[in-house]
Amino acid sequence: MHLQTLSSALGIEITGIDANSLNDDDFNRLRNAFHENIVCVIREQSLSPQDQVFFSRRFGELETHISPVYQMKEVPEVMILSNEVVDGKLVGNPDAGSDWHSDQSYTERPCAYTILQSVRVPVEGGQTAWTNMISAYETLDVETKDQIEDLIGLHNFSRHKNPRMVPLARLSKDYYEKYSPPDACHPLVRTHPYTGRKALYLSPRSTIGIKNMDDELAQPLLDRLFAHIDNPTLVYRHQWRKGDLVMWDNRTSNHIALGGVKEPEIRRIHRTVVAGEIPF
Repeated sequence: MHLQTLSSALGIEITGIDANSLNDDDFNRLRNAFHENIVCVIREQSLSPQDQVFFSRRFGELETHISPVYQMKEVPEVMILSNEVVDGKLVGNPDAGSDWHSDQSYTERPCAYTILQSVRVPVEGGQTAWTNMISAYETLDVETKDQIEDLIGLHNFSRHKNPRMVPLARLSKDYYEKYSPPDACHPLVRTHPYTGRKALYLSPRSTIGIKNMDDELAQPLLDRLFAHIDNPTLVYRHQWRKGDLVMWDNRTSNHIALGGVKEPEIRRIHRTVVAGEIPF
């Protein structure tokens, strides 16, 4: 197993392993490096959907997306992310993650990890970026840290409840009403259960307010925090290769799919998520 830092912001590249056949010692080493570096890119992997489910379960219980639309029928734990169209229908979600967010923060018990296996990679476009929310918290001024220490953010799935988001033409308001759970309430400053480190836990995509705070005060504070995390020094930008197995820790990062895939190029990625704990 060979480990190499991907950027000064976050991320580690791992080569020389087969994720299908990791012994316990190597798996524990990988998991520890993953927690310390937030994003982990394992090169030259070709996990089948079933293999990906088996590997992902080594990190914990798996869960599915709140919307079943793009689940793989044969392996429902796998969600397809793709712009491919077959018989006039999208094979997968073509624009998942198009705004900065942490996966499924709009649920009471957000997922801990997201794991993506690249299957088809376009020549141009399709990059993903992550921002380090530990560093984002640590670089706040003391006054702001004190101000937000005990505040609770409100998270929601619906773009129609978030004034910062533009609704997607392909998804109706009825879709969001059907699948959106009630607002989830999570601390703006979250503690990692394994490392004990603190991180900002909010995102422009899902955080719509602050509990028990009028919007006249809450929205300017959120805007200030969103501006703070939008800092290039906190970001790693990933150019996908076929065979990349990429994992990230949703407790300590935001991420965004940068799009830009031009027809007839195809991007296809298989997604699994590992259940997490109630944030504290």
